[in-house]
Amino acid sequence: MKKYMYIIFAFLLPGFATNSVFAQGIEFNHGTWAEIKALAKAKNKLIFVDFYTDWCGPCKHMSMNVFPQKEAGDFYNQNFIAYKVDAEKGEGPALAKQYHVAGYPTLAYISADGEVVHRLTSSTDVKELIDQGKIALTPQNDYHQLKEKFAKNELDKEELYRYFLVVKAKGDDKETSEVFERYFDAVAAVSPAIFDLISSNINSTDSKAFKYLESHSKDFAARIGKEKVEGYIKNLYMNEFQGKVWYKSYKTLSEYETAKSDLKTKIVLTDKEALSFDTDYYLRAGDEDNYMLYADKLVKKYCYNDDLKISNVIGGGSRLIKKEANILIMKSWAERALVIKDNFINNATLAMLYKQLKNRTLAVKYIDKSIEQCKQEKNGYEDRAQMIKKEIEEASYE
Repeated sequence: MKKYMYIIFAFLLPGFATNSVFAQGIEFNHGTWAEIKALAKAKNKLIFVDFYTDWCGPCKHMSMNVFPQKEAGDFYNQNFIAYKVDAEKGEGPALAKQYHVAGYPTLAYISADGEVVHRLTSSTDVKELIDQGKIALTPQNDYHQLKEKFAKNELDKEELYRYFLVVKAKGDDKETSEVFERYFDAVAAVSPAIFDLISSNINSTDSKAFKYLESHSKDFAARIGKEKVEGYIKNLYMNEFQGKVWYKSYKTLSEYETAKSDLKTKIVLTDKEALSFDTDYYLRAGDEDNYMLYADKLVKKYCYNDDLKISNVIGGGSRLIKKEANILIMKSWAERALVIKDNFINNATLAMLYKQLKNRTLAVKYIDKSIEQCKQEKNGYEDRAQMIKKEIEEASYE
């Protein structure tokens, strides 16, 4: 869950995925949830919902690289009412709770009556996105029959797997876990297929299947490869810890440090990874000075020669940083990014920081450079860069 990836685009270019930029891709409808359901009912279509957040890197990837593609638009515009939901704004939090959204992006296929018929909780490519849409369009009329047989413990392995896919699509985490565990008990073995089953469906280190994999890790490594097995195990621990940091599960610094120490007993945590976690902790705790202390170390030690990583750190802390001294530090990072690569993003970043520093002259200078680069590249961002310039010109500089 690398939430900083592409986050600078959200900071600078919140309108980048609008239909005006990518008319050939998926056309996302606007309105309230009630209006969207009414539209779906009138057109007799399922609703395709992209649950996302501003900080979610894979969400940005989908919006920048997958949804805009013509193949996606051709299929989804014909078969679905597409709708985006920011899970942290407006109706988003209530809808995310209603539909049991636990990770981002969550791509849900929902009937006009509000029932989930299928879902995918991950970023993906165009081919799989279309394949998942085709699955969602396939009637799943055997749910109640499978549920009744499951209660009587009468399902064979094939039926158990089909039932698992159905309940997973409906988004009932408790039922999904129960069905998966029974299916896993029936098929558990050390094999590439079982590794793929675990790695594709398990997102908790407490699950029975993950513990099976962990306890047989050497055997799996011998069949599949040590790097692949250990990488999955580490990533799951990392993502789980990252999620707890991001959702403020650790209420005090002491709780956080204890959890991080426990994590180190289970996986090898590099200095860079630990520093990134520390930076995230202070960001989510709203501790501006400590965030800047750790973020500055992160930039200088691990991001100094990568302009995109620098920009992502700036974007990550953009809403927290208010003190002039800290904005000046961020400005120094932005200047370094611009030295590495003179492009429209880095010029726009510097322009926005000069706006925060109330330096209209330099803010206009750098946004003008960004606008010119957008024109030359014909990248679709010129309108947004012009909006930033208007914000700069209309801002108060007292």
